[in-house]
Amino acid sequence: MSNYTDSLSRSHHTKEVVTQLRKDIILGKYKPGTRLIEAKLAEQMGISRAPVRTSLQMLALEGLVMNLTNGGTEVIGCSAKDVRDIFELRLLLERTALLSTFKSPTFRYRPLFDAMELLESYKAKGEEITSYDTAYLDISFHRSLILMADNNPMTVAWNTMANTVQAILEITNMTRPTFAEFCDDHRELADMIIQKNEESIQMLDHHIMNAMNIIIERIEKSQY
Repeated sequence: MSNYTDSLSRSHHTKEVVTQLRKDIILGKYKPGTRLIEAKLAEQMGISRAPVRTSLQMLALEGLVMNLTNGGTEVIGCSAKDVRDIFELRLLLERTALLSTFKSPTFRYRPLFDAMELLESYKAKGEEITSYDTAYLDISFHRSLILMADNNPMTVAWNTMANTVQAILEITNMTRPTFAEFCDDHRELADMIIQKNEESIQMLDHHIMNAMNIIIERIEKSQY
């Protein structure tokens, strides 16, 4: 029982640590080239080194840090160019996923239905929606577009950048003027996709590129 509890505790710590480090790197608290010392971070956070080590490994997979040959870790960072590259790759994957879905004779819209049900459930609560909630819902919606294509390599590639994108959305508070408008925008896009309306591709383009431009501006302001 103790080992199971310890495992849950380490998992909880890791989630908190990786979330905080990811945000700090995106905001520029740790500049590119900065060495992250595992022991020092653990001491600052008041935790053991294991969650920090795991977190740094996860961030390396996301491309935010780099594992050095001597065993150290160096910050790569998240510049405006990085944001642009991430969003352009994201758009390419989501466009490809939609085109694949439209060509498929099989009806695979369950992931999109689930994402919209989740979004509507938040809307129905009538409670204050945080920037975390909005970012989480946005990522859930766009992940559903990838899942509909039923392409595992594409899903793996998209998921690799998903946590970074969610953190960027949360940090920059990428919401519409109201949460209701955020819901309406996604409902309109979902309806067009369900109808296999290829104009949804152009709508997706505008949706992602507009967000990217706003985010780059906000990232630059927050980092400098």
